[in-house]
Amino acid sequence: MRWRVKQNNPRSAGLQSGLFLYKSQMKIAIDIGHARATGATGNGLQEHEVCTRLAPLLAQRLQELRHEVAVLDFPGRTNTGDLVETVRAINAGGYELSISLHCDSSQKSSARGAHVICKTAAGKRFANAVASHLCPLMPGRANHVIMRDDLYVLYATRCPAILVECGFLTNSRDADMLRHELPRIAAAIAAGIAAA
Repeated sequence: MRWRVKQNNPRSAGLQSGLFLYKSQMKIAIDIGHARATGATGNGLQEHEVCTRLAPLLAQRLQELRHEVAVLDFPGRTNTGDLVETVRAINAGGYELSISLHCDSSQKSSARGAHVICKTAAGKRFANAVASHLCPLMPGRANHVIMRDDLYVLYATRCPAILVECGFLTNSRDADMLRHELPRIAAAIAAGIAAA
């Protein structure tokens, strides 16, 4: 938690001119997973496009909780280039948490549900909290939290990092939620961050 100084606007706030302090919880990076047209597809949806719509909704929710938030996206890069630029930006920006947004796909259309991936114990605290809110909204996965050490966006970042798989594009029910219920998905992720 940090204290930041903000210049007020006496005309809009009806206050005397000056400075005041407000609490800022964390500096958070939201990564739109994959470059354009390089991620999962299904039911007429593309992973990058879905996450591009979800990211600002999540950012707004987190800002309402007084977090400082940036959305990172390098859509014109290759998938590898996107990963490298994303991790570079996270490490250079002094972020305290990284949230990478993704969607799954499967050859089995019955595969469905959200889950959260992490690498470290610090990341697992956030992963457990997010999963506890998101997975009931998008059920189907047996394991709600998975620890992996082979994902660049998790192992190369200096801050705690989680990768949120927001259901399967190839499942009609998940795809319908990703098409029509993104505000609810954003709210669930933000509620998990608030509870961590």
